[in-house]
Amino acid sequence: MSGTYAQRMRVTFSTAETVKYVGHLDMYRAWERALRRAGLPLAYSQGFNPQPRLHFAAALPVGFTGQAELLDVFLDEEVAVEDFLARLAAALPAGIRLVSAEPVPRELPALQTQVLAADYLVQVETPETSEVFREKLDGFVLRTEAWRERRRGKEVVRYDLRPLVQGIAYLGQTGYGQAFRVVMRSESGATGRPDELLDELGLGAAARRIERRELVLAGAPRL
Repeated sequence: MSGTYAQRMRVTFSTAETVKYVGHLDMYRAWERALRRAGLPLAYSQGFNPQPRLHFAAALPVGFTGQAELLDVFLDEEVAVEDFLARLAAALPAGIRLVSAEPVPRELPALQTQVLAADYLVQVETPETSEVFREKLDGFVLRTEAWRERRRGKEVVRYDLRPLVQGIAYLGQTGYGQAFRVVMRSESGATGRPDELLDELGLGAAARRIERRELVLAGAPRL
């Protein structure tokens, strides 16, 4: 990373239903505005168009909520965690809640490169009984492949969804619908999404709630 900075603060935050349709670029801008309003000493990139150094671990897909999203904020001066949290909490817009913050070593690799997987809670409306729905999940787990197509710009790319699904646990029926937890690989060039899994299960058009519960980083205990 070019340039200098004094502190690298790793922020954990959650997002509510009210902001789940906010795209990643608008989320970045919301954080940039909040950090400026908070008067925090942001470090900026170099060049003709300097930008605040804010590195999200992984973009949250539109329509999803997040329980423990991660963001690295680079600062020109060291700030106590308590002061950082107090100033920022007062400046963040509704729908974004601070969970925690901690300084992390400067020499750590870029946050985006450390993400290995993501843990999701999925609730989906379906008339199927719990037994039938659970059998459907078990059937997917037993499959050896699940080839699908994904559009990237003007190209259509074939990919195998099955190895991107690292684990599924059925949780039962909730007031919203059938619920399950799924851990999906989330690395550059190999990222799975739970809405793609729902589509593969024949529930692509069903109403759903998807919450990203946790991002699994390299070196952290696996789920």
